[in-house]
Amino acid sequence: MPSLEDQDEQVALFCGLLPRLRRMHRGPVGAAKRLVIDRAVRAARAGEPIGEYLSELGLLRPSQPPPAGDARSTTLPPAVADAGPRSVPGAHVCPRGVCARREPRRVDEEVPVCEVFDLALRFDAES
Repeated sequence: MPSLEDQDEQVALFCGLLPRLRRMHRGPVGAAKRLVIDRAVRAARAGEPIGEYLSELGLLRPSQPPPAGDARSTTLPPAVADAGPRSVPGAHVCPRGVCARREPRRVDEEVPVCEVFDLALRFDAES
C-alpha cells in the first residue's frame, strides 16, 4: 500500500492528466481504458489507492513513485519577467486537500480544474 505522500502525488498526477487521458481513450478502441479511468476517478474520490489504475494506464510502474515534473505539456514560450500586470504569488491547489497538486497562477488563464472532483482548484496565496 502506498504511503499517504505517494498517494497524494499519484492523485495529483492523475488529476493533471485526466483531461488528456479522456481525450486519448475516446471511441470504441478506448473502451477498456475508459473503464480503468472511471474506476480510478471513483477510487480517488473515495480516498482509496489509485496506483494500480495508474499502472494499468501506463503512468506508473508497480511499486514506484509517479514521475516527477509538470504533468501538463505546453508549446507556449516561457513568460517574460517583469512584463504585464503583477500578480499575487501563490498556486492553485486541490480543492478538497486530498492531493499534492499545485498549479502555478498564470495571468490571463482560466482557473485550473480538478478533474477528479470536477471543481476549480483553490488559490493558496503565499505569505
